[in-house]
Formats: sequence, C-alpha cells, structure tokens
Amino acid sequence: MLSGDRRALEGLPLKLLIMSLLISLTAPAVMGSLEGYERSIARSEIVSEANRLARMSEEVLSAGEGNRRSITLELPQASSRYGLAVEVGGGIDDTSAYSIRCLEEDMVFNAIVSDDPPVRTVTMSGSPLLLEAGTLSLMLECARIDGRLCVVVEASP
Repeated sequence: MLSGDRRALEGLPLKLLIMSLLISLTAPAVMGSLEGYERSIARSEIVSEANRLARMSEEVLSAGEGNRRSITLELPQASSRYGLAVEVGGGIDDTSAYSIRCLEEDMVFNAIVSDDPPVRTVTMSGSPLLLEAGTLSLMLECARIDGRLCVVVEASP
C-alpha cells in the first residue's frame, strides 16, 4: 500500500481481485459438497419409502388371502436428477420377487428382503415395477397364484 493513499483507492482493485480469486477457487468444492449432501438425503428418503412398502407388504401377507391395501409413496423429486428409483416385484418364479430394490443409475444400492414372513411381491405382468420420483399410489393384494400366497403389487391411478 502506498503511504499517501488515504482512501485506499489504489489497493482496492487488488483486494477485489484476491476476493474473487478466493471465491472462484472455493465455489466448486462447496457446490460439489452440497450436491453430495442432496444425493445422500435423496438416497435415505428412497430407502425409507422402500422400507415402508416392505412393512406394508408383510402386513398384507400376514392378513391373508383377499386382503387388499393401498399405500402412497413420496419419492423425492431430486431422485430423478440422480437416477434413483425403487424396483418392486417380479415374476412368480423370479428370485427378485422376494426383495424390494433401491436403484441408483440401474445399480442396486440397497435391497430389502422380508424374511419373517418371506414375502413374494409379484406384478401381473411378471416384470418388476419401477417407481420413480413423485407421489405414487400402489395397491397391494394378497392372492394365491399357482398355489402360492403372494402380494400382488400394481400402480393405482
């Protein structure tokens, strides 16, 4: 700084340059950290809703054949940005029918397997039902298919 610069006009541009440099260096790290936090929150909400669906499936199966219940799932909107989804059901002879899977970019990051009682969740089409972001209503019904008790999962309008 110049000794005669009482108003600090000559040092001000240098201070502004240093501040903008600091901001430009730290902003990407802060933004990346916030994105990682948002992703982890979305993942935990997805797992929470999948657990709720698994508990409801157990209740429907325990109540016996003919029992029918509906459930509304709230999957976070941020989940679509990160490729997060819940996959439920499968074919009657498919091992995937015994689990509810949480997916990220089509890779399973959490699988919920109900083993007491073992719940077989199936869809009428025989292929897994993919649940993505938003409010989703599902109908769960305990039915006997090929002599086996199953929980039939279908999307409600």
